[in-house]
Amino acid sequence: MDKRIWLLAIAVFVVGTVEMVVTGIIDMVGTDLNVSVATVGQLLTVYSLVFAIGSPIIITLTSRLERKKLLIIAMVVFLAGNLLSIVSPNFAILMVSRIVQAASCSLIVVLSLTLASNIVSPQLKGRAIGTIFMGISAAMMLGVPLGTWIGNLWGWRMTFGLISVLTVIVTLFMLRYLPKVAPQPGVPLLNQLKTLKQPKILSAHFISILQMTGQFTIYTYITPFMQQTMSLSPSTISLVLLVYGLGGIFGGWFGGWSSDKFGASKTILITLLVHAVVVMSLPLSSALMITFVVVVVLWCAFNMAPSPAIQSYLIQTAPDSADIQLSLNTSSLHIGLALGSIIGGFILNHYSVAINPLIGGVIILLSLIPAIYSMTRRTKNELLSDKLSAK
Repeated sequence: MDKRIWLLAIAVFVVGTVEMVVTGIIDMVGTDLNVSVATVGQLLTVYSLVFAIGSPIIITLTSRLERKKLLIIAMVVFLAGNLLSIVSPNFAILMVSRIVQAASCSLIVVLSLTLASNIVSPQLKGRAIGTIFMGISAAMMLGVPLGTWIGNLWGWRMTFGLISVLTVIVTLFMLRYLPKVAPQPGVPLLNQLKTLKQPKILSAHFISILQMTGQFTIYTYITPFMQQTMSLSPSTISLVLLVYGLGGIFGGWFGGWSSDKFGASKTILITLLVHAVVVMSLPLSSALMITFVVVVVLWCAFNMAPSPAIQSYLIQTAPDSADIQLSLNTSSLHIGLALGSIIGGFILNHYSVAINPLIGGVIILLSLIPAIYSMTRRTKNELLSDKLSAK
């Protein structure tokens, strides 16, 4: 694999870490800025909404700019967002910094995928894009324990300080090694949304929305959950989050392998069901540390496992608009992430954080409804093929 692909994957890891890192330092931020934990959780909500809505809009508006130049600009804006986080005197300014980070991060992720596909030969495009997604997965899985560890040592602001330093280093390497890529005609946003007219495709995206809503009802507030139900120290929480991330590496591989071996549809249904059960078992497993760690590993594994299968399912279902569907599915994931953070924060404010896993698990179970609905519908192309076969 071209070394420049790994540079892009590292860039995606660095910028992607900012999104999830709040879950590990949520209590530190709340204490320092004198706001509730549930309020801090909305930093993730707003970030996800800006990412989900802003990604297709920003890409469309910037479609005429040379890709490398645009990527460097996005990295600089992202750096500015991080520096603003470090010096934020209050929660409102920190929220503004999150909006800047989310908008620039959404652009960086899409541009990294575009550049990766242009750097390699056609037969290696799949591997190149897969490598970029490894950076995204690593950010989601390992960024939280890394940020939590830094926060415990030097304070939550230094978490963003480390990300800022890494951003500068990666940007300098990008300036030196990345090639220029001419602007590519973007698909108008309205045309992208028109691909969702088919119930089979639209309901497939709702699988991701509901699964992530359930997942982040508890994951956004996993640190206070472990503090209140198990009285774990900050260092132990960091280790548990690291174990969680390692479980996700297996889950991503398993979801792709199972999708190839047994089919995307079966994999989606089975992994969603297991994910729901594991999430709901979190309160029961917290009685013993060893059982809790085992459940945490399974939790992340089966959180990650459905995604490759859902993406494969979308490619198979809508091959003519596969790129658009994958982009929209990224937005779907972030919509679910935002909704989960809102629901989890509401529960935390009015009830006990111990209830979050139960509510989250039920929502994940609900994702089976659009999954089954989508799998029992037929696309226009399939219906046309049936008519031709009948003749």
